[in-house]
Amino acid sequence: MKLKGAEKHFWWLFAGIKDSKQIPNEIPGFTSIDSMVDDEYIAILFDRVNIAHSIYLKQTEISDEAVKSISKVKKLTSLTLMKHPKITRKSLPYLNQLTDLEYLDIWRTGVILEDLHELNQLKNLKELYVSATRQAEDGSFPEMEKDLILEKVIELEVIFPGCAIYVDFDRY
Repeated sequence: MKLKGAEKHFWWLFAGIKDSKQIPNEIPGFTSIDSMVDDEYIAILFDRVNIAHSIYLKQTEISDEAVKSISKVKKLTSLTLMKHPKITRKSLPYLNQLTDLEYLDIWRTGVILEDLHELNQLKNLKELYVSATRQAEDGSFPEMEKDLILEKVIELEVIFPGCAIYVDFDRY
């Protein structure tokens, strides 16, 4: 089947693919750093690719909509979404569907330490990176007292037993 429109353009640029029969069902991983990759790009990619083992996205143009698309990916064990301020608490139900995850990096997103109790389906997590606080209007990240961070991490150990939790890159 011939591809058309935006999908045709996408697959040609992504992998030189001209026919939908050439689109792989599975890829080992996908990486994009400091790029213009956006929600539409991720939607087109994961509408056809059902299996990916790792996704690494840092400072792209994605939002909660991309997380919704990613939530349909099977066998995903490693997901990095660092430095995406447009990813918010609204993405938590979608992240919770990724039950194969062993590694999750949501540092410097709108999802912070106090939100993590909602990720109660991620029983395989071994490593988790998160920010203690949300970004302030001036672009800074307010600090949280270490004792308060520790208190929240102790609560999370019930949900994520055996998981190394890193809050602003400090291990707890």
